[in-house]
Amino acid sequence: MPRRWRLIRDGAGAGAWNMGVDEALLARAIRDGVATLRFYRWEGFWLSLGRGQALSAERGRACRDAGVGVVQRVTGGKAVLHGADLTYALAAPEAHLPSGLSATYQCVNDALGAALGALGVAVDASCKSARAPGRDVFDCFAQPAAHELVAGGRKLAGSAQRRARGGVLQHGSIRLDPEPVSVRAAAGLVPDRATSLRELGFTGPLERLQEVLAEALGDALGADLEPGGLDPREAESARGRVSRPLGGPSGISRHLSGSR
Repeated sequence: MPRRWRLIRDGAGAGAWNMGVDEALLARAIRDGVATLRFYRWEGFWLSLGRGQALSAERGRACRDAGVGVVQRVTGGKAVLHGADLTYALAAPEAHLPSGLSATYQCVNDALGAALGALGVAVDASCKSARAPGRDVFDCFAQPAAHELVAGGRKLAGSAQRRARGGVLQHGSIRLDPEPVSVRAAAGLVPDRATSLRELGFTGPLERLQEVLAEALGDALGADLEPGGLDPREAESARGRVSRPLGGPSGISRHLSGSR
């Protein structure tokens, strides 16, 4: 029998709000066993840093001068530039997902690939032997990890995950359009390593993209998706995160352990 999942389709939000909502969804999954799939966009350009990443003073100044906001994720991984992408997040009890970190990544990326294929976008999964970027790599899209989606050797979607106290948060970025060269340079990202749906010929409506992605993820996860929104406690938690946009995730971080 399919498990019930909440489906949230949000508009664009600031970086701290978006990360605060994802953290609140993870906390809700841990606390109440609620599983959620969320789609959202970003207001302006934002550089999200993995939980263990630091930003140099020089890079911080370059981002400020270019109007690029900076936010820290509760998940691991490398830096991602948002603003020309669609971001998904799934937060659920571990029992709602395939067993283990790698199996969850593969399941989700296979579903994303199937959805894009149904829309006429030809993508491949990077080989199983691919390694995660090394410690000296700053840019998430500089090279794909195992199972991540690529086209012509260029990465289309990146993801990061956090597993803690029986809950899982995985969120990922699917590039819709190329970002301005000046913005990528300010963020310190490698040029010409990533691709986008526009470059691959997809210019369809965002609503259609979300619909097909949700259907594919629902099928892969055995999820019965029901449209919904944040409850008051989740919204309050996300608002609290806005007061600390870069200095690390909000209060739940000290209660969580384990990440990628």
